[in-house]
Amino acid sequence: MTGLGDVALLAAAGVLAGVVGTAGGITSLISYPALLAAGLPALAANVANIVAIVACWPGSALASQPELRGKGPWLRRWVPLSALGGAAGSALLLSTPSDVFARVVPFLVAAGSLALLAQPRLAVRHERRGSPDAVLPLGLTALSVYNGYFGAGVGG
Repeated sequence: MTGLGDVALLAAAGVLAGVVGTAGGITSLISYPALLAAGLPALAANVANIVAIVACWPGSALASQPELRGKGPWLRRWVPLSALGGAAGSALLLSTPSDVFARVVPFLVAAGSLALLAQPRLAVRHERRGSPDAVLPLGLTALSVYNGYFGAGVGG
């Protein structure tokens, strides 16, 4: 980052990302490109964005309490798989050269976009079946690895 213009850009992006987040949007769609525009390399921008998203988690957890009520057994079953996937994605991120990461990012954005498009159909399928099938653990693992690797492609 070079100066006051970058600071102003990042401050404005932070405010806009906060507004997007309160509306249920993905704040990273604002903050990650702003970090890139301010001159951070893709890998450093991703890591900075992941660290910033961590601050959103406590508020998200508190706001999600009504939806999570009675879901303890479900969470105990699937959180360990999510944590392992996230750890695997993080390990992959730490072992990826930054130039490779920069080349892979457009494909990750495309994959995340396709996943968002598929979400309504998957939700309907889940409602009809009523119980998790093989798609849930596979999808949860893939999503967790993706999230651990490319934090700018996730919620928050």
